[in-house]
Amino acid sequence: MAYSTDVPTPPIDTSAIHARFIRTAGLAYGAIVALGFGLIFWGLDALALQQAAATMWWSKLALGLLICVPLGMIIGWLAASIHWSAISIGLWIIGGMAFAWIGGRIPYDGLSWLARLSDPYPPAHSMYPISTPSIVLTGFCMVIGAIAGLFVGLISLVAVERAWNSSTAHHRLGVRSLLTLLIGLPPIMLGGAFADFQINSTVRSAYVEIDQMIKTTLNPKVDLNEARLTFMAAYRDRLSPNYSLIWNTTSDDLSHTTLDVQFTTGLMLRCPHAFGGVSVCANIGQDVNDWMAQLMTTGHLTCVGCYVQVDRDTRRWLAASLPTIGRLRDVQMWKHQGGWIYMRATFDSGQKIDCRFSHDRPVVVDLCLEAK
Repeated sequence: MAYSTDVPTPPIDTSAIHARFIRTAGLAYGAIVALGFGLIFWGLDALALQQAAATMWWSKLALGLLICVPLGMIIGWLAASIHWSAISIGLWIIGGMAFAWIGGRIPYDGLSWLARLSDPYPPAHSMYPISTPSIVLTGFCMVIGAIAGLFVGLISLVAVERAWNSSTAHHRLGVRSLLTLLIGLPPIMLGGAFADFQINSTVRSAYVEIDQMIKTTLNPKVDLNEARLTFMAAYRDRLSPNYSLIWNTTSDDLSHTTLDVQFTTGLMLRCPHAFGGVSVCANIGQDVNDWMAQLMTTGHLTCVGCYVQVDRDTRRWLAASLPTIGRLRDVQMWKHQGGWIYMRATFDSGQKIDCRFSHDRPVVVDLCLEAK
């Protein structure tokens, strides 16, 4: 009698493969969720700012994605690696709150940090300090972020398993698996849209409406009196089709935003936006030139009723330095750092003095020193 010597092949244990795939799917899910939030919260804002000729329109989007995408990937990987559903969901709740907190801080701390990278004289204080109302709005958005994170976490429990069922023959992420993971986008994108309305819309509306005002003024067929833009008549001949809008300040109560408009002709206007309307624009380029010339010749301001102040330390430094530096040759704008304007004075001796003009109404000269 013949006996078979074949040994049955043991079944393949897929548990380790399954666990590895779930972690990878969780990481991909986290990246998708973070991208969805970022493209709604910062992407649409960046598109509107780019169309409104804003400088550095991309900055909040770039900073936000650089922070949120890795964070989302870490949360997704951890949530998928943990076997307790409650903890996984809890991680996504924290993640939703973190996204909202980051969204609320980037327009202030993030842009201030970015400005410091190219600031010739970076100070200790922030260019765009966050105000109490902004902190309150950010906290409110964090509550909404927690709710969105709850749904994202609940969906993740189903999404990663469905991605496993749609994996390739070699148990890898494929197109079908990635499409399955997209089901986590709706709640986080709704949360991002809500946060955008609360956090970004005020400053964005200032850009959009001031840009529209400039375009209207540039149109020679428009009667400025009928358009209620009589204050722009004096500048109409010096406007250019190419210009840039630069964020200067936003008031603590968020009701008032001031933008500088730099034209290729050299004209620079400072235009305030408050309560949904554009107010009278000032020729800030001419103003700072006049103020700088006065400071460099007399050591103090001689204009009557001008909205500029010089702090005490700067006045003392000018009083000690100007008598020995020579005669003023010229002044010019050296660098525009968003909320700060640096002016440079050149003297017959070849020496140069840089001064920083910050804030708005009053403008404050908080730094003067010999140029590096």
